Order: sequence, then structure tokens, then C-alpha cells
Amino acid sequence: MTILEFDVTGMVCQGCSNAVRTMVLSLTGVESAAVDHEAGTASITGDATMTAAAVHGAIRDGGFGVRACGNPRCTCDDCHCDPCAC
Repeated sequence: MTILEFDVTGMVCQGCSNAVRTMVLSLTGVESAAVDHEAGTASITGDATMTAAAVHGAIRDGGFGVRACGNPRCTCDDCHCDPCAC
């Protein structure tokens, strides 16, 4: 089991959280998704076929910003590398 944590920007309501959750749950390998619009976070659990790039892309394609580095000082809205290059 793999757990991916993302900072998601642009979520303003529960509908946004639900939209992000729906997008990532449709991806191969994703088993569950906990999305909190107030905290601006998404915790995605999946098997070995789930990739961070796919999750990141789905969230971005839905119109939201994503940071996977977890660094609150990071101003980049397109971080999906580990570690973050910012």
C-alpha cells in the first residue's frame, strides 16, 4: 500500500473536495482518497500501480493547484518531484 500526500490549492468548498476525490478515485490503483478543502490537503491511498504523476495530473486537469513537497514556503504550484526542487 502506498500513501501520497498533496497540498491542493483552489478548493473553496465541500463540492471542491468531492470533485478532487472523484477525480483521483477514477485512477488506476487508487483505493481511497481523503480530501479536506479547509486544510487544502489530499491523502491518496493505493496499490503499486498508482503513480504520483497520475494523481497530480488528475487534480491539475480538474482545475486545482497541487504541491506534493509539503513545504509551506514553496511558491511553486507544480511540484510533483521528490524532493521538491524549489
